[in-house]
Amino acid sequence: MSIPGEVGAKVLEAMFSQSPVGLHVFGPDLRVLRVNSGAVGMRGVPPSAVVGRPLAEVYAPFDADEVEPVVRRVLATGEPVFDLRVRGCPPVDPDREHVFSASMFRLEDDEGMPIGVVAAAVDITHREQARERLSVMHEAGRRIGRSLDPLRCAHSLVEVSVPVLADVAAVALTDAVLYREESAALPEGHHPPLRWAAAWPSGAGEAPVVGEAADQAAFDDVVRRLEPRIERSQNTDDLVTPLACRGVPLGAALFRRDRRDPFEDEDVRLAMNLASHTALCIDNARRYEQAHAVALALQGHLLRPSLTRQGAVDVSHRYRPTGRGAGAWFDVLPLSGARIAMVVGQVDGHGPKAAAAMVQLRSAVHALSALDLEPHDVVARLNDTVRRLDEERPSAAPSEPLTAGCVYAIHDPVKSECSIARAGRQLLLVGCPDGTWNDVPLPETPELGEDGPPFAADEFSLPVGSMLVLSSGHVPDVGLLRRLREGTAPGSTEVVADMLPGDQAAVLVARTRALDPADVAFWDIPAELSSVSEARRHATGRLGQWQLDDAALATELIVSELVTNAIRHGRPPVRLRLVRNTVHNTLTCEVLDAGPAAPHLRHARAGDEGGRGLFICGELADSWGVRWSDQGKTVWTEAALGT
Repeated sequence: MSIPGEVGAKVLEAMFSQSPVGLHVFGPDLRVLRVNSGAVGMRGVPPSAVVGRPLAEVYAPFDADEVEPVVRRVLATGEPVFDLRVRGCPPVDPDREHVFSASMFRLEDDEGMPIGVVAAAVDITHREQARERLSVMHEAGRRIGRSLDPLRCAHSLVEVSVPVLADVAAVALTDAVLYREESAALPEGHHPPLRWAAAWPSGAGEAPVVGEAADQAAFDDVVRRLEPRIERSQNTDDLVTPLACRGVPLGAALFRRDRRDPFEDEDVRLAMNLASHTALCIDNARRYEQAHAVALALQGHLLRPSLTRQGAVDVSHRYRPTGRGAGAWFDVLPLSGARIAMVVGQVDGHGPKAAAAMVQLRSAVHALSALDLEPHDVVARLNDTVRRLDEERPSAAPSEPLTAGCVYAIHDPVKSECSIARAGRQLLLVGCPDGTWNDVPLPETPELGEDGPPFAADEFSLPVGSMLVLSSGHVPDVGLLRRLREGTAPGSTEVVADMLPGDQAAVLVARTRALDPADVAFWDIPAELSSVSEARRHATGRLGQWQLDDAALATELIVSELVTNAIRHGRPPVRLRLVRNTVHNTLTCEVLDAGPAAPHLRHARAGDEGGRGLFICGELADSWGVRWSDQGKTVWTEAALGT
């Protein structure tokens, strides 16, 4: 259906006299043939000042050098162009940049020959500004707060603010923020001093100098009232917004614009949103720093393992309290019979909660090691402790249960054997004296607090000079294993500790030693009470060889009581063993039998004829205990030798 000529003429007339869309008609020589009222309104000049003049001259304020090639291409090819963004300051508003969306198409005669180009332009300045402000907020949400450094938060704020919100941006922070001090609301009339912490563009002549004190008078009103303020000068507009969180002033942000482009209400709202978001991120960073410092102080104070000289192993360690490793710990614990327990653990998480959980688990390990349990029993009971602690945490979220990893190993220098248990993915390496390394002595298992037990456990020979590496970090990479194989054939514990990655908070490296066979004596005792005197003679004879005659009387009484109990209440075979530890200067007396019953300390009444055996042993020795194995139980006492 064709449009009557009269209607077409009316439509054309309406478009040139009433349409808000600016229309520009160019001839083949790119001179203006006609403009409509919308175009006149955008430019603020009469049609007579435009018609007949070349495009490059008339539209110089609107990126004419970029627009003209586009118009020529449309005229030559006939391919229209849509939504070409054109920026400039029109004569009707010379102090403010506007953004126009232009679309262009070619005019043709009846034979299809080009006779001109029509350009339709719409002022989209407000829409474009809204889009740019939205993009600034999006970028601010993406960048501000990613670092837990208040200075980095301030830098991110000024970087995202330029050039959309301001030509120059700067942030001044209080000393409490800059120097990680605790800040609070100040008394009336007292305002915190401010120091410039960030400025962008960096080094701009009109930007404040980072590190210098800010003009206190310029910010007092903003900090006091916690409201923004605009200060106008001959050349610039300064928008100052407070940085405050929970009513506590943390600083102020300065946004500076060329005077020709003054701040609008939307700009003020954007600046306040940016300042509010930044203040919250800075406050979170400060709170994290404070919590981090508390965690490190707590852990550094409580985690002070005594790494005295050991007869069973040569030990090196490295401990770096970091936010990532706030729950890491390690210990070297002496056990009966010159054995040594080594443990490294890591509570998942960071901050005071992880440090507190670490202290609780470390205390549990100390208590469990005193019971002389096997490593797999220690880890299983530690798992119960983790679950109980998780249930007791009042603020624990179901999605964030308390979990931890732990490796617990016991080395026996008499037998040159190691028993070990593992929960989690803590790094565990075993190096042989010939320089070979086993990076999977035990498989990975769930962590403490997850599924389990049973956890991975094993017992194997560990010859003299073997290396045992325990770390709170995860499994090693191929490069580390290669360096270990190439660099530690005889090696040292210090060398291995230095090779491990620096981000592993707790590292324990032990090279095994063996007790001198001359310091160990053992005898099989017939399961008859008449053999008790023979056991005493064995013990006193060996003490004489060791020149420990001063300990003979106490040792004779202890041997008599322990052997008698084993024969009466235990099962054969019965074995007596004496271990002299020249490193710790102690003497251990052990009696093994196959009976399952555990002796216990009794406090006999005045009229009782028996029941004082273990009590006497406990008085004569410094410590005593019982440990179980597949062969039965071993009752032991340990006493310090005189110098």
